[in-house]
Amino acid sequence: MQIRQLEYFLAVSEQLNFTKAAKQLYVSQTAVSLQIKALEEELGVSLFFRTNRRVELTPAGKSFQADARAILKRTEDAIERARKADTGFTGHLSIGFVKGYEKNNLSEMLADFHIKYPNISLSFARENVSDLYDSVLDSNLDIVFNLQYSTDDMEDMDYVVIRHYPLMAVVSTAHPLAHRASIRRSELKGYPLVDIVQREDKYGEAATITNAFTRAGFLPDIQYVSDDIEISLLAVATGIGYALLPTYITDSITAKDKVVAIPIQGEEEEMTLVAAWHKDYHNPALKKFLEEYILAGKI
Repeated sequence: MQIRQLEYFLAVSEQLNFTKAAKQLYVSQTAVSLQIKALEEELGVSLFFRTNRRVELTPAGKSFQADARAILKRTEDAIERARKADTGFTGHLSIGFVKGYEKNNLSEMLADFHIKYPNISLSFARENVSDLYDSVLDSNLDIVFNLQYSTDDMEDMDYVVIRHYPLMAVVSTAHPLAHRASIRRSELKGYPLVDIVQREDKYGEAATITNAFTRAGFLPDIQYVSDDIEISLLAVATGIGYALLPTYITDSITAKDKVVAIPIQGEEEEMTLVAAWHKDYHNPALKKFLEEYILAGKI
């Protein structure tokens, strides 16, 4: 089976006319007919019903059409990757992400980028909010996937909002609220909190969290503080307190974690995740990553 035969077959299957397909391919109708005949003989099936007036796909032809398109697409992608690798385009891209975001589909996007650009080496950093933004401004990281609480200290950064993630109250299965389908933040009053370490309030993290509790009419009783999501979930499962986490973390919770995630009512009860980078970047690898994935909305 040849790529040319697949191209001829798809042209005829779309036009349902050998003459039009030949014109589209800039070849003679005889050439198209011969290639289709050779393809049918190799497959051992008829791909088209032919009469003097019309051409139709057989059931085998309809089935083969989707596969032929997929084969051509994979072939084109393979050729493109080979050409890109042969250009000698090399570089390095350093990527940071907020703790817990690795549970999302970040790996799928990065794997696709690595396949397309095998000569661009990748490095990763998993940090808290302030450290990630500081690393962008210090040019230690090219791009970060991070929570955004305020834009006041992001003047030197460009960013794209990836998604707004609903906030969930995570409690142990033995917690008095564990049976609830949803709650309001105010109903958490009196229950101890398992919190995440906040290094600084430079990017509005602590102020935003405090303001949200103040609007709910109380300040949290923080019983345990951790900078690791898995440890926080363990503390919750143990019964030390509840935690407030976005759905990109809670979506991966399973029964074995011994915790449940309860939606918090209110439109403001969500967390904004952005991709952010320095406005004055000079890394060609980052340019490719931004153009082909972030700015193209492929995440």
